Parts: sequence; C-alpha cells; structure tokens
Amino acid sequence: MKSEPEECLILGVIPNGRPFRPSDWSERLCGALASYDNHGRWVYSEHAQPIIHEGQVGVRVKTVLKNSNPGAYKFIMDFACDNQLKVVSRRKVIYLNEPAAVPEVALSVRELKLAL
Repeated sequence: MKSEPEECLILGVIPNGRPFRPSDWSERLCGALASYDNHGRWVYSEHAQPIIHEGQVGVRVKTVLKNSNPGAYKFIMDFACDNQLKVVSRRKVIYLNEPAAVPEVALSVRELKLAL
C-alpha cells in the first residue's frame, strides 16, 4: 500500500540551484490562505506556512489541504510546478514538471596495483 506523506516542502530553489525571486514569495503564497485573528493579527493557515529549511526559504504544505480545500492545494502545487521549484516529501526530492528519472549510482574508483 502506498502511503502519502503528511506534508511536503516547497523550497525556493530552481533547477539551476539559484534562489527563486522575489525573496518574499513564500509569504505571498501562504498569504492566499491566511486570515486575521480576533486581535487583528495576520495568521497563516495551519495547512500552508512559510518556513526556512536548511537555509532555504520555503513553504510547508500539509497534504490534508488536498481534501479540505482542493482548489487551494492545486493553486499551491501549480505555483511550484510553473516556477520549477523543488518539492521535498519525506522520502525523495521531485520536480513537478520533470519526468521521473532513473537515479544514477556513482561507485568509488579504486586504483589497483598488480604485485608479482
């Protein structure tokens, strides 16, 4: 049985390794689901929040959003795909707009000497 991770991270890194611009993209994206609380403070949704992961700006998206608000989930994931952002699940890194590739395996090279 295939299990889906509870959340994924969308990181502000494009395939060439450069940071995605503008630098506040994660706040803007999460602002689509944010609201004001009773005290007039801006509060991000528990389903999509801006984060910094290993020094990279990103958005944490809980996959329950797919069921609770499919339109918002599609909007966020389409944004990641359209802008070629890195999407990280618990298990692997994928780019939403690239076909799945067979992973390359690099073996260490040893120098062999023949002793007679």
